[in-house]
Amino acid sequence: MKKLLHLFAFVSISIFTNAQIELPAPSPGATLIQKFGLTEIKVDYSRPSVNGRQIFGKLHLMDSIWRLGANSPTTLAVKDSITVNGKGLAKGTYNVIARPGKNNWEIIFLNDLSISAFTYKPGSEYLKVSVPVMKTPSLVESFTIGTSDIKSNTCKLTFEWENSSVSLQLEQDVHTKVVNQIKQKAAGPSAAEYSTMARYYLENGDSLTDALAFINKSIEKNEGFANLRIKSLIQAKSGDKAGAIESAKKSLAKATVAKNQDYIKMNNDSIAEWEK
Repeated sequence: MKKLLHLFAFVSISIFTNAQIELPAPSPGATLIQKFGLTEIKVDYSRPSVNGRQIFGKLHLMDSIWRLGANSPTTLAVKDSITVNGKGLAKGTYNVIARPGKNNWEIIFLNDLSISAFTYKPGSEYLKVSVPVMKTPSLVESFTIGTSDIKSNTCKLTFEWENSSVSLQLEQDVHTKVVNQIKQKAAGPSAAEYSTMARYYLENGDSLTDALAFINKSIEKNEGFANLRIKSLIQAKSGDKAGAIESAKKSLAKATVAKNQDYIKMNNDSIAEWEK
C-alpha cells in the first residue's frame, strides 16, 4: 500500500511540475492579408497597447528606430513587385521598421531578414520612404496595421498607435501585366507548353504526327536542348532514325554549351543506339 501511495504522489508531482500555465500575451500577434490589383500582401506583426502610457516622445524617443510592434520583427511579404510611394519594391519578404518623428515617419524595408530594429545601420535598407504623420481623431489603444482605399491597382497601408497615423500608398502596374497576358494569349502557347503537349502524346502513344507538329512549334519559338531531345525521341519512335540522330546531335551541341551533363549523356547514349 505504501508503495502505491508513493507512486501516486510521484505521478501527481510530475503532472503538476510539467503542466504549463498559459497566460494571455501582452502584445498578441496578428496577420493582415490583403489582395489588390493582381497581387497580395501579407503583414505579420504584434500589437502592443498604450496601457495608460505616453508612447511617442516618452516611451519611444522621437527620431529613433522602432520595430513597428513588439516581440518578433514585423514582416511584409509581397507576391509580386509593387511600388511604395512611387519607389519600387520587388517580390519577396521584408522586415519593416520605422523611425517616428514629430512631423514625419521613415518607414524602412529590410530584405536581409537577419537585420532587425536593434541591428539596423543606415545604408543596409532595401527601401526607405518618408511619410507625414497625422493625428488620429481618437486614441488608438492597440497598435494597428490596416488597409484602406483599395482599388484595381492601389491600396493604402496604414500604421496607427496612440494618436499617430501614417499611410503608405501601394501600387501595382496592373495595366502592363494585363497587356502582357493578352499578348501571350494572342501569340498562342509558349515553347514550354508546346513541349509539354508533345511529350504527353509521345509518352501516351497517341498521334506521333501531332506530337511532331507540337514539338516543331516549340522549337520555332525557342530552340533548346530539351525540346530538341523530345523531337529526337518522337522521330525515333516514328521510325525516322536519321532524323532522330540529327535532332539528337543538335540537342547534344546545345547541352554541351550549357554544360548539362544529363542531356549530354542521354543524347550520346541515344545516338550510339540509333547508329547501330
